[in-house]
Amino acid sequence: MQELWHYLELIFLILIGIQVAYSLIFALAAHIPRKIKRQSEKQYRITILIPSYKEDVIILQTAQQALSLDYPKDLMHVVVGSDQMKEETVTRLREMGAEVVVMNFDHSTKSKNLLAQMQAQEGAKWPDYFLILDADNRMDTNGLKETNAIINESIPVYQLHRTAKNANTKLAILDGITEAISNNIFREGHRNLGISSALIGSGMLFEASTLKETLENINKDSAVEDKLFEFYLLENRKTIEFIPHIPVYDEKVSQGKNFSNQRKRWIAGQFHAFRVFFFPGILGLLRGNIGFFDKMLQMGLVPKLLFAVLLFICAGLAYLLNASQPYWYWYLGLYLFTLFICIPRKYFRWENLGLLIEVPKAAFYMLLAILRIKRNQSVKQFEHTQKEFIAEDEDQPK
Repeated sequence: MQELWHYLELIFLILIGIQVAYSLIFALAAHIPRKIKRQSEKQYRITILIPSYKEDVIILQTAQQALSLDYPKDLMHVVVGSDQMKEETVTRLREMGAEVVVMNFDHSTKSKNLLAQMQAQEGAKWPDYFLILDADNRMDTNGLKETNAIINESIPVYQLHRTAKNANTKLAILDGITEAISNNIFREGHRNLGISSALIGSGMLFEASTLKETLENINKDSAVEDKLFEFYLLENRKTIEFIPHIPVYDEKVSQGKNFSNQRKRWIAGQFHAFRVFFFPGILGLLRGNIGFFDKMLQMGLVPKLLFAVLLFICAGLAYLLNASQPYWYWYLGLYLFTLFICIPRKYFRWENLGLLIEVPKAAFYMLLAILRIKRNQSVKQFEHTQKEFIAEDEDQPK
């Protein structure tokens, strides 16, 4: 019996060690200097797609900001996919100058919304590139010009730097920090080692025919379209670039209930993807498709906050039980170092020390999310994350 426990502990140590090593390697790689080359002065036709589900409160400001981007008006087009929105909202959007594609799906998903918007552009309106924004996103005024400048026609997909728009609660700040950590590990670190960046759901620039091909070939009933995008693109060996100097501002969740609902959808999608793509990922590795295998491996990682809390608990138990081996202390120290070097300097403020109290709370919300997951929930059920329309004067960290 003691030998059995020894082997179980060894397996657990190996699995935990893989995640610690994986995170540390890519976190360190994120700090390697990388220059994004500006391409020719050619200006591309870019259509902005904004899928919107019951977003009457925030979509008007988002559309207005998109329409006011500094880019030639004959080369820029803004489209809003209106699913379950009011007629007066649709009318006001059209008066602003946005195209509105109205839809009312029985089972709403972002993929269906995007496909309907894209199909409405067939013919004379067909662009060179599609830029996907969420209904709560905004860009800097010169954001589209900067995006155009980095386009390399040999690379079909780009992930811009999505970053927090609001800091109105401690939970929102913590959410922004976790996204910044992910940007370093799963995007910048990956690109610096020659592996495709992860996508994040918005701030995504697609060569037009690539988006069309992707949307037509994935499961459009899934509520985690960004993961399906990634697996399809990587399986077909298409590169995803990360552009760290072009921000797309995204509203972070401010309340525990919304945080839990959002994470439930994300974690359900992650579990589902890991189960579906585990063996194809292994086959991909045998065929030399490192990016596809890496994406499958990512789906098996424990969410960052939960993993940090898990390591704290294991290190605490090791101390209380007077464990002779220092493995858990090393794991905890290396993982905390990994997270530390991935946090942007702007968050290192004395008033943010209180965020340490929020970490167990956020981990608790995520644990609740996991316990509420039903089988195939990410495929069968769409859950909308309620946005709160955070005023611009509340955007700066407090």
